[in-house]
Amino acid sequence: MGYVLYNLLLLLATVLSLPYLVVAVIRGERRRWRERFGFPPPLPRGEPVLWIHGVSVGEILAAGPLLDALLASAEGVPTFQLVLSTVTETGQQIARRRYGARARIIYFPFDWPFSVARALERLHPDAVLILETELWPNFLRACSRRGIPVALVSGRLSDRSFRRYRWIRPFMRRVLENFSLLLMQSEEDARRIRALGAPWERVHVVGNLKWDARPPADEAAQAEELAHHLGLSAERPLIVAGSTAPGEEALLLRAFALLRAEHARLRTARLVLAPRRPERFDEVEELLRNFGLPFVRRTRASDREEIERAAIILLDTIGELAALYRMAPVVVIGGSFLASLAHNVIEPLVRGACVIVGPRYSDPHLPACVWRIPVHTPLKALAHALAQAIGRFLLDEEWRARFREAAQRFLAQHRGTTQRVLAHLKPILTEAMAQR
Repeated sequence: MGYVLYNLLLLLATVLSLPYLVVAVIRGERRRWRERFGFPPPLPRGEPVLWIHGVSVGEILAAGPLLDALLASAEGVPTFQLVLSTVTETGQQIARRRYGARARIIYFPFDWPFSVARALERLHPDAVLILETELWPNFLRACSRRGIPVALVSGRLSDRSFRRYRWIRPFMRRVLENFSLLLMQSEEDARRIRALGAPWERVHVVGNLKWDARPPADEAAQAEELAHHLGLSAERPLIVAGSTAPGEEALLLRAFALLRAEHARLRTARLVLAPRRPERFDEVEELLRNFGLPFVRRTRASDREEIERAAIILLDTIGELAALYRMAPVVVIGGSFLASLAHNVIEPLVRGACVIVGPRYSDPHLPACVWRIPVHTPLKALAHALAQAIGRFLLDEEWRARFREAAQRFLAQHRGTTQRVLAHLKPILTEAMAQR
């Protein structure tokens, strides 16, 4: 009965969104929509197939050490063809850039029964790994019925999601029973997933894959090229605001203006704004035009005088944010001031930056080495609180060093998730692929 109701709701949502889908298909990339409707290019039969799914950029980047270990067959797993899927366009770009030569990169199908069935027939995976929290009932049931083992890797379940899923616990129990393995980030995540009905013996705590993240080998060269092109130097302190959400750019600009006005030493500072969604680049550019400070847009930065004069850089590219983190003493994580998200704080920590998040950062496992604007800070006081936090990191070397040292201790204590994940996956993958 639960699946019947789910599919009826899915049908209703499809009907209501039909005008949007039609326009999106007409305007969008044909490959994307073909694959979302369940028509990825078929894989040749032969070697076993491992399908790994991560919704967007964060999941693909976090899974880097695991993907590299699996592709190297360093853990005794049989050689295989890799399918790597995402939902977002930005996730696709990162996946193609990093793994395009070693994997089939596709868009994940809609969770309609017919789309899921077609995708599985064309890709015939022997095993599926789902990163973090992607619970698609029809996809999971279709895999289970075909005898395809599915593992949730570095799984997490927020308090908000848990409270929502509790209302449909009988249905969630049936959905979670389709997993062969649930490898969770924390004891609290494990408790929640078990409370929803996940088989107790299939749930294990392994930690967060993001803790094992390492900068790619070519990133230093990329950072050097960016520094030269954008005129970045230690003489002009750099603040990078990554993955910003609607409304946060205006807040950051107010904080930046306060910072420059209050501290003479920071009047030459520069701010990089990196909106999370590419479709917002033009909107943020218009905001910058109205703000008054000189700025440059990354993809249009060609005039050397204009670049040197710019106090603000609008990062309108995909795949360069991490390289900029390497050069920034301070990184502000977006989606945490007005939105309530939990973007990756490990990425800048690994690169030696001091990290600031807003009062609405939603991950309860925030490391103590990250500075959080107090939860009860009034909206009208946010810009001032943010300016104070940034200013202290930029002006107080001892304070900055204290947080960097704490970050290094945290990372050293928490590494090893990849090996724990592989230890649990190896028996399942070996057995599944041996049957090919």
